Amino acid sequence: MYIRVFKNGTFRADVRLKGITKVKTFQTKKLAESWAISLEKNIKLIPTLSHDAIIALSPDKIDFMGGTELFSSLGFDVFAIQNKERLKQINELSKKELLQLTAHQIESMGGAELFALAGKRIRYKTLRSVCGEYLEHWSGKDYDNQMYRVNYWCSLFGNKIITDIDIFDIRDQVDLMIEEGQRPTTIIRKKAVLSSIFKYALSRGYIDKNVVVDVKISNDAKQRNRVLTDNERAALLDSCRQSHWDKLYLLVLMALVSGARRSELLGLRWNDIDFKSNVALLSDTKNGTSRTLLFPSIAMAELKRFQQTGNGLLFESEKNPALPKDIRKAWAKALKIAGISDKDILNADNSVKIEKYTFHCLRHGFCTALSDAGKELSQIAEMAGHKSIQTTMRYVHQGNDQKQKIVDELAASYGL
Repeated sequence: MYIRVFKNGTFRADVRLKGITKVKTFQTKKLAESWAISLEKNIKLIPTLSHDAIIALSPDKIDFMGGTELFSSLGFDVFAIQNKERLKQINELSKKELLQLTAHQIESMGGAELFALAGKRIRYKTLRSVCGEYLEHWSGKDYDNQMYRVNYWCSLFGNKIITDIDIFDIRDQVDLMIEEGQRPTTIIRKKAVLSSIFKYALSRGYIDKNVVVDVKISNDAKQRNRVLTDNERAALLDSCRQSHWDKLYLLVLMALVSGARRSELLGLRWNDIDFKSNVALLSDTKNGTSRTLLFPSIAMAELKRFQQTGNGLLFESEKNPALPKDIRKAWAKALKIAGISDKDILNADNSVKIEKYTFHCLRHGFCTALSDAGKELSQIAEMAGHKSIQTTMRYVHQGNDQKQKIVDELAASYGL
């Protein structure tokens, strides 16, 4: 140990022991000597510690003794020693088991750093992190549109581990875009970007297959126009009340009375809800603008049954509360109980007799109900968050009864 005094009045402690060299400057000689004495003591002590003793050390104690760097300089990998049992567990996993681990399981077993220490290959990349890498390597033209489409998929699946995104997730989203009336060329371009991202992930070894290429989109992609009858609507709401997921009725009720998109509702947080004004603020919609949803008292009463404070999601996943609930199973079961088909019912000649019913059809029903109630297209467009009347017209589907009423009123006006 050597203490050196500088002209500015500070003191530098130099410790050279067992091949370890450490230097640190202090305001007083006493502090410098105290640090140097403690360090020399720990340099002598650490080599005498057993692995069990190191395992028992707290992070604060390790820092007090000189930190993991000092331990490493003396030949002790604290991280590896303290995670000995976890490393043993990791090393016993087969290659298949390693690649099937979820992000939560990886964290519970010590995190990606521990797997890397064990020399094990795992899949822990989120779509968002892969997209970041993809854009860094992307050298094509029209970066703005590329970024827009990348952000589109990140807003949906960004926090999911890329290996957890399957063909059903992508197919559901493509179907939703079709039902929203997006042009086939628009959908194809969005899908092409996602496919490029998965192709990049495949080249990096993050995935084994590009599942996006198996999702087919035809150029005559059909818009769904299915609207429930009064009896079907009542049956659906009743089956939702019976669902094993206790918030399905709330979700479907909110969709019915507000016309909100599934993604908009699933993205709502409790601090978006104003219980005094019976409204919810949508800060990030499909059109890129904010919008206010208004709810009748029946929907607000159901909301209050689950009311929470903070900014948590209304419809959170049980597995990961930071992500929205995957409603597919609960929704499909509710439709089945209500006797509503989630697949097209065909005639003998394979023409569609009854169209399948999807969650987005609730939005069509909302717009149609407003039209049947005599509301103007401009009012319906505003309530639905449409930028153009042309979009709204695709959502309004008058039945034969409504059309018959119109022609009867016309005949009456002619005095016939």
